Amino acid sequence: MSIELAMKTTRDFGLDLFDPIAIARPHAFYARLREEAPIAWSDQLHGWVLTRHEDVRRVLRDSERYSSVRGQVLVGRSDIEIEEVAPRGTLTMLGADRPDHTRLRKLLAIDFTPKRIVRMQPRIEAVTRRLLAEIAPGESFDVVQSLAVPLPVTIIAELLGVPAELGAQFKIWSDAATEPVRPDASDQQVRERNARIVEFREYLQDQIERRRFRPTDDFIGRLVAAHDDESRLTDAELLAAVNLLLLAGNETTTNLISNAVLALTRFPDQADLLRNHPDLIDNAVEEFLRYDGSVQFTTRRALADDEFHGQRIARGDTVVIVLASANRDARVFDDPDTLDVRRDIGRHLAFGDWIHICLGQFLARMETRAAILGILQKFPSPALAEPEDRLEYRANFNLRGPNRLVIRTT
Repeated sequence: MSIELAMKTTRDFGLDLFDPIAIARPHAFYARLREEAPIAWSDQLHGWVLTRHEDVRRVLRDSERYSSVRGQVLVGRSDIEIEEVAPRGTLTMLGADRPDHTRLRKLLAIDFTPKRIVRMQPRIEAVTRRLLAEIAPGESFDVVQSLAVPLPVTIIAELLGVPAELGAQFKIWSDAATEPVRPDASDQQVRERNARIVEFREYLQDQIERRRFRPTDDFIGRLVAAHDDESRLTDAELLAAVNLLLLAGNETTTNLISNAVLALTRFPDQADLLRNHPDLIDNAVEEFLRYDGSVQFTTRRALADDEFHGQRIARGDTVVIVLASANRDARVFDDPDTLDVRRDIGRHLAFGDWIHICLGQFLARMETRAAILGILQKFPSPALAEPEDRLEYRANFNLRGPNRLVIRTT
């Protein structure tokens, strides 16, 4: 890799992945990168950043030239041990190529087919109604804590077979597991973060061991049975798979729901349209995903030399493909910075593409569908209770969403 040939770096555009301004308003940075530097070097991610839809899609669909086995993480400190839930280097669906990807995904996909997810719709809607019933009419409420966190946590916990009552603890653990370690994090902060990861790992290991002695007909139980009877998962892969599903099953959907509600406060005409035409909800969810999906980027490793916009990428280089930027590319989407629930959306990349398209996409859609319809039915004109520029986002550039989103209901 030779960055001296790079046309630009993301730093040239002021894009610091630990900067609260960049986390809150990344699309302004993406727009400049798409036009002025569609390939740029990131010293924080140690890779080439691609922001145009055509380039992102090409990398996503080229599993022969670009490997998902990368192991690249956003860590701001390298001088202290950073604990992980599963041993470093353990294969997961997200970081595996064929045939390992096929093996891992086949085991996990059984519980996430559209047919199975549709059966969960009554339960998802019932949990949504229960959570919204706890909010008194006329009261302001925090969408994140009242609905966006507990809804997906409850559903994924029930699917996995772990107590939904531990939702608050799951949130603490998942924040520790997914949020990057800041460059200015103190030793004590890192130790506290590591302690949470160890707690999380021990909890998951205990859940797995329990099912070895007493089999259960839940997701973890079925994975354990496949592991023990067919030796298709190593111990580390089994732990990593449960970890991935518990984290991905709540973190991303929490942010998607929160971002969708925020979008409707920015475009109240679209909230009115959706409330009066609930049959538009499925298309609206696709537009929420395109407009402000929670996952900003994913990474690949180049298996051969390649070139984008005159810049050479060498074999072994990391390539960062910015899904959220691709979904605002005006070359593909008219008026991309406007929310339009009637938009014809056939090419958004919020869930990725090709063999790595998100396994939980159907569940995320259904939960977001229920959450948005539930809010609009009970609170017809949701509006922010405070200026948007005062919103605080999670300290995670990639899994992006607000910490709090207080909505005025009158």
